[in-house]
Amino acid sequence: MLVKLYFSVTKEQQAQRFERRLTDPLRQWKLSEIDLQAQDRWDDFTIRKYEMLVRTGTTAAPWVIVRSNDKQSARLNTMKVILNAVDYKDRDPDLDFTPDPRIVVAGADELAMMRAERTRSGKFTG
Repeated sequence: MLVKLYFSVTKEQQAQRFERRLTDPLRQWKLSEIDLQAQDRWDDFTIRKYEMLVRTGTTAAPWVIVRSNDKQSARLNTMKVILNAVDYKDRDPDLDFTPDPRIVVAGADELAMMRAERTRSGKFTG
């Protein structure tokens, strides 16, 4: 079983995280050259995300988009996606591993939203 996860963050949240990396001595090591370009190249990266989802999403191995503005919710819902995808011994059918639909989105649904945004605005936005 192949599970393909794409962790998606809004432009605003990304900016906040990068600002914290710039000012917090304990996080400065996380800041890369690509991070420094990310805000300026948001539209370019969004187009590449769209192209990647179109070209590599398949019925056998679809993308799962995880909204990751809230890291804790993203991690919890990622665990649910993985636990749903993998069969394992002594699995308790009474446990609810249903991901939050506000956090976990099918790649096909993400593409539909991106196409609608492209049509509405004429470009991708954050």
